[in-house]
Amino acid sequence: SLEMKLEGIGGNGPLMKECLNVLAQAAKSDANVLLTGETGTGKDFFAKALHDNSSRANGSFVVADCAALPGSLVESLLFGSEKGAYTDAKQSKVGLVEQADGGTFYLDEIGELPFINQKAFLHVLDTHQFRPIGGKQEIKSDFRLISATNKNLQELVEKGLFRKDLFYRLHSFSIVLPPLRERIEDIEPLARYHMSQVCKRMKVEPKEFSSDFFDFCSGYDWPGNVRELFNTIETIMFQTPNEPVLFPKHLPEHIRVRVTRTSVDTYKKRQEKDGKKEPSADSKPFLSFRDFRAATLEEAEKQYFLSLMLVTKGNITEAIRVSGLSRSSIYSFLKKYNITRTGWHPHNV
Repeated sequence: SLEMKLEGIGGNGPLMKECLNVLAQAAKSDANVLLTGETGTGKDFFAKALHDNSSRANGSFVVADCAALPGSLVESLLFGSEKGAYTDAKQSKVGLVEQADGGTFYLDEIGELPFINQKAFLHVLDTHQFRPIGGKQEIKSDFRLISATNKNLQELVEKGLFRKDLFYRLHSFSIVLPPLRERIEDIEPLARYHMSQVCKRMKVEPKEFSSDFFDFCSGYDWPGNVRELFNTIETIMFQTPNEPVLFPKHLPEHIRVRVTRTSVDTYKKRQEKDGKKEPSADSKPFLSFRDFRAATLEEAEKQYFLSLMLVTKGNITEAIRVSGLSRSSIYSFLKKYNITRTGWHPHNV
């Protein structure tokens, strides 16, 4: 495989290797690439790496975030506008498609591109020509398209929210980026990479990690993926300027609580399965009493409010009487544990 510039893409687990192989193939061609994956899985890094390793690396890398494009201005931002095209157009504006001429056009969150604008964009993709708003003639732009989404585009097509023809044109190559919880072997190299970046920026010595730091991290499911890991490392760095070694206790409380709760559940299941009453020594990671209490208390609270809603059939007045809590307290607990008044909770299904 080709020696690639891979700024920010860490890890060499099997899932990542597969993605990098596709990236290497895609970088050699000019074909459209669709990157899919949950929020925070590194789609932006991949798009930039595709550009940097392609024959267009010296051209511009132009980013348009469809989620941030204001509806009424989508076409003028993409295709530009001539002076006087509408009331406020005091001068002509060059659109993003034209700016990407000779380079790469990265359309982030393409699932958010309004249906009404998709046909015009399909035309540009097919012909590499477009007409600025108020323009007399079409302008050529030689760009390579990379698009990204955290949505299931196939589902959007089936619901009639995304054009089928555009969907098929987007991905000659498709790269599905795995969530971090499915590639826990990559947590350590990613964390070490980001730590060195942050230290360079802050002009400080890199910190060490304790032997159990990454064991602990692998017990967490990282819903925000690589971005959450990077943010966590940064937060710890700022909060522990004088600590040379980072321990699990330095991780944010919500992560410690979640890992504790998971390990408490695993421990309970193991006890039930083995029929043992005495604690076993291998139920790691072992936790501070504070973290253990916070986790078990949260679990008990959640069960209490689930039962409360079932018993009172969601009648808040009755729930106030039974629990002795105020209306606002009950509502804030229901919100905290994502419980509806019918006693339904997503994790119980």
